[in-house]
Amino acid sequence: MKKKTVFIITLGLALTTLYSCTKDRTKLAAPVNCSGISATTNTWSLNVNPNIISFYCAYAPCHGGGSAQLGVDLSTYASTVNAFETKNVICSVKNAGCILMPNTGGPLPDTLILQLECWQQNGYKQ
Repeated sequence: MKKKTVFIITLGLALTTLYSCTKDRTKLAAPVNCSGISATTNTWSLNVNPNIISFYCAYAPCHGGGSAQLGVDLSTYASTVNAFETKNVICSVKNAGCILMPNTGGPLPDTLILQLECWQQNGYKQ
């Protein structure tokens, strides 16, 4: 009986370890609270590009046109949405285990990070 119990516990721990090592945690993030962010004005053209992306990210030699460092091009709406969907931009600006961006001048203020998260959560409104 003892051997069977030890085997079951060992098997359970092995499966738990295997599952936790292969699980993609980036897709498990809880939705952010966007109640204080207007989806009407937090769009690419009204806020995200002029106040965040163009100011902090999309200029030479960083992520502007012709200078897409690390393959992250933030020079247009389409390329920015692509970067958010494929390069995990939020992880970088939140310093959540990715390369911290921006890499000069310190991290983005939390209010701007929240605006980016809400823009993403609301479907990248143009």
